[in-house]
Amino acid sequence: MSTRPNNPKEIDEVLGSLDGIQRAKAPAFFYTRLRGRMERELENTGGPLVRLLTRPALALSLAAVILILNTTTIMEMWNQEKTVPAEPTQQQLLASEYPMGSYPVYDETPVAP
Repeated sequence: MSTRPNNPKEIDEVLGSLDGIQRAKAPAFFYTRLRGRMERELENTGGPLVRLLTRPALALSLAAVILILNTTTIMEMWNQEKTVPAEPTQQQLLASEYPMGSYPVYDETPVAP
């Protein structure tokens, strides 16, 4: 074989190697078995609820609803923090009776040697 790009002998050899080629044939009932296997895999994917939730339109709409609910909840919590109750609650009264400040025992005191 030569390295020349248009060598007629090499071209004839390549074309001659294609003489006995036949179309590939699938084994008997191949497509029936393939279709059956694909249908079984679809049945085992978690049922109709999972297939329903994997649809993009439904999944995106559910995500949007959850995002709106989260935003609404955060906004309501933020508005509640701004309002101060007029009279002290039981929890505030209890906290005033038992101060949770630091105790002198736990304060660091320098020890002179």
